[in-house]
Amino acid sequence: MSSINSIRLPGLATGMDTEKMIKEMLAGEQKKIDKAKQKEQNIKWQQEIYREIIKDVKDINEKYFSVTSKNSLINSNAWNTLSITSSDSSIVTATGNAGANNIDYKFDVEKLAEPPKITAKTDSDGNQIKRDSKLSELGLTSGKNFKINLGGDSNSKSITIEPDDTIDSLVSKINNSMGGDVKASFSDMTGEFTIESSKTGKNSELKIVNEDGSISDSLNFLGLGTKVYETDADGNFVSGTDGKSKFTIEKFGGSAVGSNSIIKVSSKDGSFTKTLNEESNSFTIDSVTYNVFTTGSANMTSKQDVKPAVDNMKSFVEEYNKIMDKVYKLVVEKKQSDYQPLTEAQKEDMSEEEIERWEKKAKQGILRNDSEMRRFMDDMQKSIFGDKMEILSEMGLTSHEDYTKKGQIALDESKFTKALETNSNRVYEAFAKDSSSILESMKNTMKKYVGGSSSIFARKAGLTASSANNFYSEQLKRQAENIKTLTRKMSDKESSLYQKFAKLESSMNKFNSQMNYFAQA
Repeated sequence: MSSINSIRLPGLATGMDTEKMIKEMLAGEQKKIDKAKQKEQNIKWQQEIYREIIKDVKDINEKYFSVTSKNSLINSNAWNTLSITSSDSSIVTATGNAGANNIDYKFDVEKLAEPPKITAKTDSDGNQIKRDSKLSELGLTSGKNFKINLGGDSNSKSITIEPDDTIDSLVSKINNSMGGDVKASFSDMTGEFTIESSKTGKNSELKIVNEDGSISDSLNFLGLGTKVYETDADGNFVSGTDGKSKFTIEKFGGSAVGSNSIIKVSSKDGSFTKTLNEESNSFTIDSVTYNVFTTGSANMTSKQDVKPAVDNMKSFVEEYNKIMDKVYKLVVEKKQSDYQPLTEAQKEDMSEEEIERWEKKAKQGILRNDSEMRRFMDDMQKSIFGDKMEILSEMGLTSHEDYTKKGQIALDESKFTKALETNSNRVYEAFAKDSSSILESMKNTMKKYVGGSSSIFARKAGLTASSANNFYSEQLKRQAENIKTLTRKMSDKESSLYQKFAKLESSMNKFNSQMNYFAQA
């Protein structure tokens, strides 16, 4: 109960317990405030529960529907049924994707794919290049402007260098201009200045050009050179006695071109031999992605192993079903009418454990028949099965038969395993290949409900505790104003009652004084 600031005295003259009497007179107003606060607490709980569901859905989305997650189900390699082994993983490794067949090959890596690169250790006059070397010391006599083009496109901003610049500041200017497409560097260990593209292969080209696109000589004072591989009349790389491709370093003529890899692949029995010429050191053939790291030889073998894919699907189904079970219980559990949020006065007479047990009961049923939660379950059910009931049933996924498990998935592990072993690509196509697949449909439905500030659940409860523009937050604002108004009215009535009792006390004091006077007379 609120109180006015003036000093309040009990009924000294009247003998009445004014504090108790006023408290009893204000019981009706206090009850209104308690009810308003209970309603406010119910709204807070509803919002908190909504945000718990939002977090749960976001977590499962990030874990299973993000391409960067190790548990992602929308990547092709999540449906890989091959376990591939390399005899030397420092040379080459491989990962199967959906539909990949067994492999048993020998890889002889003769050359890696390389980016276009220009380098220099000494300038055009033979002076050693150092990190703190001023460009004027290396031959630059005046300011120069140039750009770096990749594949004929003008990808960079104009770069201006001055005689007072150093190799270190030149590196920074180039890197700031190109945004990661080109990397300039200087090695204190080798004493080498380098500019190279981030893209490998013979179709990758790096040019230093003027503002008009013509070849520039702006950096020629550095004595830049580029690696040029020797090829025969048919365009094949020429190898030396060590099996590695021959190359020479030529003075940079304004542009540099990358080169492809040379990898000989053969079967163990020698019945198959092929030379790969790839633009990247990571490439995919027959649904197997290979990553090549250095020259040398390694044997690549595989065996069928569906367990990782099955285990990942099992985990997804279990976590998804937990969310659906949680939502279903929220919309069907009955409200415990005997358990309302506790008032501050009630909490004073209870232990923390008693309060916790009470509030657990009080939260039950506060989202019973919530329309948004029900639609979420229905929409998720449609997004999974829709018109794919038959094919999913073949693969071991069905809608749960138990009516108390509405919206949940039943997984027949043996059927799902057999489907992967028989045709993993077919399973991948049904689940994750394109926008019409099951998982993409589920992902879109989740986005509809928790994808951003305009999503359905966000409009109802806000995505985070700081979100204010949503249904529950607006209700809480109105309820806070209502509590404020009720509290002010009670305070005004309290003050009025104390003033009236004060007048009664004053009158009684006068009456007592007169009685004493007459008695003495």
